[in-house]
Amino acid sequence: MNLVLENIKSIKKENIENLIQKFWDHLNEHGFEVGDSQIRAWKDCLIFLEDMFEKSSEIKDSLYIGFEYLLPFEGGRRPDVILFFANKIVVLEFKAKEIYEESDIEQAIGYREDLKNYHKETYLNNLEVETYLVLTNENAKPEIVNGIEVLTAENINEVLKIEELQPMSKEKVIDWCDSKYEPAPNVIDATLRLFKEGNLPYIKNIAEGDIEKAVKKVKSIIHNNEVSYKGKSLVFVSGVPGAGKTLVALKTLYDYNNYKYEKYNIPLSAVYLSGNGPLVNVLCTQLDNIHDVEENSFVRNAMLSKRGKNIGKTFIRGVRSFKSSYLGNNIVPDFNVIFFDEAQRAWDQEKMGSYNISEPEGLLSVGNKIFNKKGNATIVCFIGDGQVIHEGEEKGIELWIEALKKNQDWKLHIPSKYKDEFKVKNRIEVNDELFLDVSIRNNFIDVSKFTEAILDMNTVIAKEELLKMKEKGFSIRLTRNFDHCKSIIKEQCEINKILTYGMLISSKANVYKMKDILNNQKFNSFIKDTDAGRWFLKESKNLTTAASEFACQGLELDYPIVCFGGDYFIQGGEFKVDRGVLAKYKDKFYVFNTIVKNIYRVLLTRSRKGMIIFIPDMRELDETYEYFEKIVL
Repeated sequence: MNLVLENIKSIKKENIENLIQKFWDHLNEHGFEVGDSQIRAWKDCLIFLEDMFEKSSEIKDSLYIGFEYLLPFEGGRRPDVILFFANKIVVLEFKAKEIYEESDIEQAIGYREDLKNYHKETYLNNLEVETYLVLTNENAKPEIVNGIEVLTAENINEVLKIEELQPMSKEKVIDWCDSKYEPAPNVIDATLRLFKEGNLPYIKNIAEGDIEKAVKKVKSIIHNNEVSYKGKSLVFVSGVPGAGKTLVALKTLYDYNNYKYEKYNIPLSAVYLSGNGPLVNVLCTQLDNIHDVEENSFVRNAMLSKRGKNIGKTFIRGVRSFKSSYLGNNIVPDFNVIFFDEAQRAWDQEKMGSYNISEPEGLLSVGNKIFNKKGNATIVCFIGDGQVIHEGEEKGIELWIEALKKNQDWKLHIPSKYKDEFKVKNRIEVNDELFLDVSIRNNFIDVSKFTEAILDMNTVIAKEELLKMKEKGFSIRLTRNFDHCKSIIKEQCEINKILTYGMLISSKANVYKMKDILNNQKFNSFIKDTDAGRWFLKESKNLTTAASEFACQGLELDYPIVCFGGDYFIQGGEFKVDRGVLAKYKDKFYVFNTIVKNIYRVLLTRSRKGMIIFIPDMRELDETYEYFEKIVL
């Protein structure tokens, strides 16, 4: 069991040492060390609880209390106390303090949101989750912060009204304690689980939300095209940052390949394609580490045929190698379905060089070859808005429109968001199940609205959106001192032992200045595509190398340090690009200011649980810091 379960009758002063021993044994059994400060905290909590229960004599003896519930897969995060009632659970987070800290509030909110979203018995039984911060210091004062009530000995009984509540039955309590708890996965962990077990974690908002609806819709389009329509289908799936577009691509890829393998013994029917080299490398690295998979799956077949090597490249491919394999020749792929991630980043004809066509035209030409051989072809494109950061990508969706005008026999499936953009003669089917409008990062918090307000200099909206984010447990810190960044990370790691973190910085930042600021002459922000997997899985925590927008787009960290590096700053009340940077790059892009804005849009939307906004002590960044100070502090 992941907690110590007790009846209210055991909370007595004469039993405190016995209970503390149980707590110690529980944590020790799960590999966690217990120090003197933890023992003092337990003692303080138990004395407070006994006094609380004594003052409310009508509390029913059948009330059960859980202590130190270890949240699975959460690196040791654990609520102090859980009270079990028939229609709700009450979480009490204790602090022996007179004045709370911001991290205490975030911790309490985090427990509420995690149990509400990821604990199966909780959401299947529609249990309400109430979380409170309890300050045991006699001088502490009650208040409400970001939707969390701060309780003290003065008001706890009055607020909780425990004597009026019906306790949960022991049978139900045991069911709750044994329940599955599966937090929202990052794309790296989700890919590993998917290809090992064939499924994503059962999370209510995924199983019943946008991701599942999109997966079902895309599979339906592929099936109908293969069985009934027997033509060429081009599908566009879009959504807000962090909504799970890549998960939709990978889940559909897995399901379709497995279906074709089980039914027809076809080893490969679909591939995942991306021009994002770091993302491809990270995903392939994870798949190459797979050992135990489902016996009769197509993944097992690939492992046997590849002898356990380069399994990832069978299903996950970079655009560059794909083009060299199938463009400008008569070679036809064995598969009939292509999932193309980050399709808004497709290259224009100039960037494609000797191929003499745009990337969308090239992909459709491969689709035409597939159709001529197999009688059907489906290309599913996943697109995110405002994330164009490379040369040759600025036309975005317009390149696909131009390509379709030359390929009018392709049937188009789009969300209504793009209905007015696709002025083409192709047959069009509009379906909003192809748009994911809920972020699944960090308890389904959407940071994109906050980011847009920040970049648009809309202080009012930015404050409103940040408040909404904080009320769901999002943590944000602002500093000009890198040592302070490290201390914040240390504090977060004490709460979550498996926290992922690292530095994110614009590729256009002044690296020489950053070396002096960080007092590290070896600092750099260039990560090879082939090194991205190692960086995200391990090396990011060294804080000696930062990931640029090129390395982190499509990926995420729990708690990144987002660094403003002097290339983009506020001057005279508006964001501006550094003159030297502008002179260097303006001729390579149509609108370079938009590119730099997109860079910071990418950097500010990579976080899962929170982020540090690090604005170094450069004179040109003073006004930028003052702007963020008004919003964040």
